[in-house]
Amino acid sequence: MEPMDRLPIAHVDYVTDPTDSPNPVGFLLDTLGEPGNLAVIAVGALVLGAILLAWARWRPGEAARGRFIERADGYREYLPWIVRLSAGLVLIGSGLSRVRFLPTDEAGTLFALLLTGTGFLLLVGLAVRPAALVALGAYLVTFIGRPELVMMLDVAGALAVAAVLGPGRPSLDDLLRAAFPRGPGGRAATENLAQGRYDDLVPLLVRLGLGGAFLASGIADKLLVYDQALAAVDRYDLTSVIPASPELWVVGAALVETSLGIAIVAGAFTRLGAVVGFAVLTLAMFALPDDPVVAHVSLFGLSSALVILGGGRWSLDHALLGRIGARIRST
Repeated sequence: MEPMDRLPIAHVDYVTDPTDSPNPVGFLLDTLGEPGNLAVIAVGALVLGAILLAWARWRPGEAARGRFIERADGYREYLPWIVRLSAGLVLIGSGLSRVRFLPTDEAGTLFALLLTGTGFLLLVGLAVRPAALVALGAYLVTFIGRPELVMMLDVAGALAVAAVLGPGRPSLDDLLRAAFPRGPGGRAATENLAQGRYDDLVPLLVRLGLGGAFLASGIADKLLVYDQALAAVDRYDLTSVIPASPELWVVGAALVETSLGIAIVAGAFTRLGAVVGFAVLTLAMFALPDDPVVAHVSLFGLSSALVILGGGRWSLDHALLGRIGARIRST
């Protein structure tokens, strides 16, 4: 097994040199052991909890929220296009850069051609379902030997969603079916499997992909390689933006991303989490100008999809939060 300093598991590895991070647990405990650091984190958690409880109790802006959700629900017809673009651009970028999904993992010519080809098919909407399944298979095979690919769970989620949704419109598949309505497999190629018994599967897949990527970023990208994360804080002088110690910066970012990932996977305050995630990604994009943006396109796409979909039936939003809010309001 490779030592920790040789594993390219972190996004910050793109912008800093690999360094040794021998004791992530000790680093976390030492940082939280500082009274000032612990106080900042505790106050932040209390404020966030109070805001969420107040919202559940009084539901301010409920009418506006209802109108927002109603309008967002009308965007469902664009979901296949959003997902195809998100996954396709990442695959094309990876293939042209000759990497296996991660910018730090070089790919051979055949693998690069496979990623470029399937990405192009997704982008134009031709043979979408087979292309998505082939690319997803390539991800899973690579993941077996390169577990650091957990950092790109969003790509796997987007490919799985594309396989369920099909090409949608606009797409070449749709145009070809219109031109040749009796062609072999035409309906199967363009049918949206989410319009039926699989309609609850898509929000779950989106949440697992997006939330899993945030979890991996918070744990693997920050804590497991904390020395690289500290180097990124120093390189971009982030302590001048928010006057906190570098250690608090790293642990705070890890807690934010990990908490966000847990909330999205569980489907708690799902649309809010997706909006916050989009904002976090946007801030990171401007804060780390050397970070390859194309590697994160699927994160932006899945965040947008989750704003449209919400948590779905298999989520805490659906199962618990409505009851909790009603119970709180009745007290």
